[in-house]
Amino acid sequence: MNDVFIERMVKKKMEPLDMLIIVGVLAAILVAGVIGFVVGFLIIAFPMLTLLIWAGAIFGGYKLISMQMLEYEYSLTNGFVTVDKILNRSSRKRMTSFECDTCEDIGKYTENAARLKTRSFDARVYASQFRDGRDAWYMIVRSGKTGKTLVVFDPDEELLETIKKFIPRSLKFEKFGRNG
Repeated sequence: MNDVFIERMVKKKMEPLDMLIIVGVLAAILVAGVIGFVVGFLIIAFPMLTLLIWAGAIFGGYKLISMQMLEYEYSLTNGFVTVDKILNRSSRKRMTSFECDTCEDIGKYTENAARLKTRSFDARVYASQFRDGRDAWYMIVRSGKTGKTLVVFDPDEELLETIKKFIPRSLKFEKFGRNG
């Protein structure tokens, strides 16, 4: 049997909430700069303090804004899936990992979102392009680290077809029929 390895990257789309966060951070940098100027020049008369406050505000703002630049990576290796979150193309965090044969349910997220919001899970992993999960799929799986986990992700056709090969046969027939 041949080994199966598929890796996909999905970039999170900028939404109005993300833009609002960026504008808020920029406003906070300006407010911190004005406060730094007032304290450093007018109250304490120590100009170096103004420079330190500006530098701290700019650095903190950069870190907060770069946290909005997210990518998700899905890797499938012989039925074992890992989902990683990549911040600003520099740091990677493993969100979850699981075997496809532990899958209890799979389907389109938007069609099942209301039902899934009321169910209890040990962990919820949202690794989708959009916050609301439009055009996304979901899987309910058992993970060694995160327990019963809801995974919301954006697979392409090839990744979805490969996942279908590794999920339990009864679930595959139930969700996708005999030809799925």
